[in-house]
Amino acid sequence: MKETVVKVLAAIICVAIFCSMLTSAIGNYTDAMKSIAGFGGSDSGYAGSISDGSIVDQAYPDSQMPVDGTVDNSAAGDSADSATDVVPSDTAGAGATTPESGSADPTSYSKEQAVRYYTESMKKSYSSSKVTIKKTDSIDINVISITPGGNIATKVANKIIEAYATTTEGTKSFAKGVAEDGSKETAEAFSVPVALDPRGAKTATVTKKGNDYEINILVVPEAATLKKFPVYNKQCSFPLDLASVDLFGINVTSADFSYTGTKLKAVVGADGYVKYAEVYMPLAGGGGGNLIGIDGSAEVSGSMTKTMTFTY
Repeated sequence: MKETVVKVLAAIICVAIFCSMLTSAIGNYTDAMKSIAGFGGSDSGYAGSISDGSIVDQAYPDSQMPVDGTVDNSAAGDSADSATDVVPSDTAGAGATTPESGSADPTSYSKEQAVRYYTESMKKSYSSSKVTIKKTDSIDINVISITPGGNIATKVANKIIEAYATTTEGTKSFAKGVAEDGSKETAEAFSVPVALDPRGAKTATVTKKGNDYEINILVVPEAATLKKFPVYNKQCSFPLDLASVDLFGINVTSADFSYTGTKLKAVVGADGYVKYAEVYMPLAGGGGGNLIGIDGSAEVSGSMTKTMTFTY
């Protein structure tokens, strides 16, 4: 199933809202959503496809970027019609001087250069002649409150989450970016998108770790609603999409989430290939919905983490 790990969270929210009525459906929810980023399926179901190029740069014009780095999504449309792909090509070797860097020493890179170094290194690794990627997906969600239901319903929902929001692993081998198992899944779809516009980074640094280079990027905070995706998180992680999952008759009426600071990390060898990568996406917020005439809402907080180990 071409879905993403965020569907696990979508299911949890809806079950939390109506946990007294829907506990019997929790298995169906989580099973459908665990297929996402390695929970038994592929990661290619975010609102767009990595392989067909529809997830592209949706950057804000410079005049619309707030000084504090906080993104107001009302300023950016979701349409790809006006989007321009600014991600560097795969022709530049990671670990070497890139067209933008002006320096052969990655530790001296500016924020913009460090982001491009991350993008180029990941893409080079995805498209290598042979790579095996082992990934781990973890979900940590806490229900803060539920209405109706109060404290009792909240405790029940957290117990349900404990049983299903677990860590899972998946491994797949790729040749020149395409899975060797015949599924035609791309390495990028299996792992994580790498199309972050440098303006979506609050900070980005490169440090030397032995013979390797460690890239750390902090994505700007973003707000999202039921119909508006977080622009920059969509380019580099796996944001929540409540509209993409079968909610078993629940009419979701609201969803307001804050992506408080997604962190990207990659360890790049001297040859320019990634050895290890990690995406940590914290979020907080809530949603509301209606089922058979009953209104409910829930407030949650938590995080999702994906780690990837590359073997060549």
